Amino acid sequence: MIKLSRRAWNNVIIFSMLILIFLFNSTSNFLNGGVDSEQPSHLIPQDAVIASIDFGDVKVERIGQGWRAVGIDVQLHQLVELNQAWLNATIDNAANELSISQASNSRIVFISVLGQQSPLKFEVFEVNGNTLVLSQQRLYQLIDAPYNSLIIESDK
Repeated sequence: MIKLSRRAWNNVIIFSMLILIFLFNSTSNFLNGGVDSEQPSHLIPQDAVIASIDFGDVKVERIGQGWRAVGIDVQLHQLVELNQAWLNATIDNAANELSISQASNSRIVFISVLGQQSPLKFEVFEVNGNTLVLSQQRLYQLIDAPYNSLIIESDK
């Protein structure tokens, strides 16, 4: 057996723990299948519950398990689809050179999420059939989220 002092054995234990921590951290991507960076990011967190969507002249509010619209007459299924469109809006991380200078439509939307004090502010743009969203001074392009699926226009 190797004869080491107590201080030397403590150093051996400390260095072996550091090596194990390094190995665990470096192999986590391998153990998880390497899909950490490929996860699509959503505009609104998936576990969020939307309380209301405010378009200024139209407001959509959650009432229990259902929805109601103030300022417009729409069917319940349209309000459920609107909620799902916002929750499923996926950001295109590969998009670059985004520009809102040629936007054909734009709308400011405030979304209140349960558990948050202040509503989330989004400015939604339609540019050449693509949907762009300005949020917190960042411009995002959305995947499979047409402008019309995120907006309800009033009849006024």
